[in-house]
Amino acid sequence: MPEDTSAVDRFNLTAQDDHRLQLGVLPEPFLGRPDAPVVVLGLNPGWKQDADPVRHANQAFRDCSRANLVHAPADYPFYLLNPHIDTTQYWHKMLKPLKEAVGLEAVARGVLCVELFPYHSRKFHRRLPRIPSQEYSFGLVRQAMMRAAVIIQLRGEDPWMSAIPELASYARRFGVNSVQNPTVSPKNCPEGYRLAVEVLRAQFRATSSP
Repeated sequence: MPEDTSAVDRFNLTAQDDHRLQLGVLPEPFLGRPDAPVVVLGLNPGWKQDADPVRHANQAFRDCSRANLVHAPADYPFYLLNPHIDTTQYWHKMLKPLKEAVGLEAVARGVLCVELFPYHSRKFHRRLPRIPSQEYSFGLVRQAMMRAAVIIQLRGEDPWMSAIPELASYARRFGVNSVQNPTVSPKNCPEGYRLAVEVLRAQFRATSSP
């Protein structure tokens, strides 16, 4: 966004390669329906130099990415789970136990990921600047809290608490046992996983009913 330009450019002037923000591709501040009953919180979208430039240059991928950014209706709102386009396997792995429990379609329609920072980099840097576009993403999380969504904290507990202090007392927020491998699974996030399966099954029945 134009409002982000000065802060992002200043950061990139001194950033090492692992932390440099990739500005030649569309950002991914969030993935999925804004009203999803399950929300997962991440840090920022990753970047693999050997595969992502080609993936992001693909027109079908770009179309899905743009549709996601404007919350356009889609068969797979969490478009990185769309089986019809070339996507990274990261989210398929992180959400595999949920997919096995309730099905791919229910997860793609019922899970929203919100990233703390919207621009891609190989690694997250804890001193990334605060930028205007983050406020929209933080608003998505606050709306999720208002509708009593299940929120699962995958990474970045401290910076998320700094950005949205009310998360600390939100009763339906759950952490994971391993932030190095933050799979949403019965072992890694027992209570959060159980509730996520429960609400996703309820959603799938609701959307599948005649």
